[in-house]
Amino acid sequence: MKRKLLVCALVACAMTLCLALTGCGGGAGDDKDAKEAFIGSWKLAGMVSDGEEATAEDIAMLDAFGMSVGLDVNEDGTCALIMFGEPLDGTWEAKSATEAKFTIDGSPITATITDGKLQMTDDGYAMTFERGEVKANSNDGDSKAASTTDKNTVAVDKVLVDDENCTITVLNKKQDLLDDCGYTFKVENKTADKTILFMAEYGTFSIDNQMVDFTLTETVKPGMFVETFGYFDNTKVTDIDAMKNVAGTISLMDNDTYDAIASYPIEIA
Repeated sequence: MKRKLLVCALVACAMTLCLALTGCGGGAGDDKDAKEAFIGSWKLAGMVSDGEEATAEDIAMLDAFGMSVGLDVNEDGTCALIMFGEPLDGTWEAKSATEAKFTIDGSPITATITDGKLQMTDDGYAMTFERGEVKANSNDGDSKAASTTDKNTVAVDKVLVDDENCTITVLNKKQDLLDDCGYTFKVENKTADKTILFMAEYGTFSIDNQMVDFTLTETVKPGMFVETFGYFDNTKVTDIDAMKNVAGTISLMDNDTYDAIASYPIEIA
C-alpha cells in the first residue's frame, strides 16, 4: 500500500511540474554551441517534491505503468515534453551552454545543465533528466496495454447504488501490478450543480466479518462519471479469491462545502 501511495505522490509531483512546463514558447537561440548542450533526447533521472526524493526504483515503476517522463529538444527550436508517455509540443531558446528558457502553456521556466544533467524546477518541485530516449505511446495501444495489464481481473458488473444523486457500479475485482487487491468502481454524478467527493468510510469495510482497511476516494463533476480503483490493505488481502462477503459504507460529500449528501451501506458477494 505504501508503494502505491508513493507512486501516486510521484504522479502528483510530475503533474504539478507538467502544469508549469506544458507548452514551450519562444524562439531558438543563435549560439550554436549553446544549443548543442541541450539538443537531443532526455529521460527522467530524478524527482524531488517538497524535500521527498524519488528513487531509481520509483521512476522505473512509473515507466512500467506507461507513465514515462522525458524531454526531446530539437535543433530547430521546437521541443516535446513527454508526460506519462504523451508528447506535449512546444519551442525553446538557449541562453547559454548551461541555461535555456522553456515556456509551456504560456508559463516560462528556466532549465539548467550541470554535470551533464538537465534540471527543471518550480516552487519546491524539481525534475532532473539525463541523456536517453523516452518514446511516446503508440496509437495501436499494444505497448501501453502490455505495460499496464493487471495481474488478475474478474468481472463483477453489479449496480450498488442508483438514486437521484449517483449511480455506483462495481465493474470488476482485480489484483493490480502493485499487488493491491480491490474493486474498480464506475461512479456517475447525477447532480446538476455539485462536484461530489466519493469515498469509503474509514473503519467500515470487512471481508467475511473481518475488518480490513479499504482505500477509496475520488471526485466527480456534475453530470460526469469516473472509473476508479479502491483497494484493501495488502498485508491482509493478498489474493482476490479472498474477497468474499465484502461489506462497507460509501459516502458522498459536496466537494466544495464538505456537506454530507448521502451514505450507502454496500455488500459484494
